[in-house]
Amino acid sequence: MKSKIIIIVIVILAFSACKSAPEKAAKNFTENLFTGKIEEAKKYATESTVFMLDLGLSTGAIPLDPNFKFKMVNDSIVQKQAWVTFIDHKGNKDKLMLVKIDSKWLVHLDFSM
Repeated sequence: MKSKIIIIVIVILAFSACKSAPEKAAKNFTENLFTGKIEEAKKYATESTVFMLDLGLSTGAIPLDPNFKFKMVNDSIVQKQAWVTFIDHKGNKDKLMLVKIDSKWLVHLDFSM
């Protein structure tokens, strides 16, 4: 009986501490992006997103905030696509689309968004 209680407590703690995989990717992407660690942010991005980051760097369009901390509002996952809503560097709600490629969640931005 005691071992069953311990197992239940461990399972509950494990599930309560878990973040969704898309949330983790969105957090890593945004925190690295807004704090100026662009090469690190690219690790959590699709090829088209990397292209847009490079374009944004060349035009100075990427806002930097060395104190940015990711705050998720919610997420929605449908098969191999996910949308993560978070609070951006200006305090506004923003949404990222992520896609699952080779079992890895990546932020996907393109010109049609």
